[in-house]
Amino acid sequence: MRLIWKPCKQRAHIMHEQERDELHVASFLVHVRPEQLTAVISLLAITSGLEEGTTDPSGKLVVLAEGACHQDLLAAMELIESVPGVLDCILVYHEVMSVEEAKQQLIPTGQVQTEQQEVLS
Repeated sequence: MRLIWKPCKQRAHIMHEQERDELHVASFLVHVRPEQLTAVISLLAITSGLEEGTTDPSGKLVVLAEGACHQDLLAAMELIESVPGVLDCILVYHEVMSVEEAKQQLIPTGQVQTEQQEVLS
């Protein structure tokens, strides 16, 4: 099984000029049946636009998503929820930034890991 979602870039002709210069970043807390955690992580790993963050063996994981518009993030959330074994997907963070801002590292990597661990606790 491979997950495919169509990002806004393919719908650029209907987007406002401002939206083309934006990057939407989100993180989701995903609850998964513990016995299917490995399969879900493997499936998400091969899905463009999604990245696994911190995981917990009890069936919790943080998934990071990027898109050109908020519809991309909604599509990502629906896609995650459709994966067999996923019980729930909750948006815990959403930020809109310019493409120029996105080229800079805004938060040191170690701090992101610490914050993800706190979400899972």
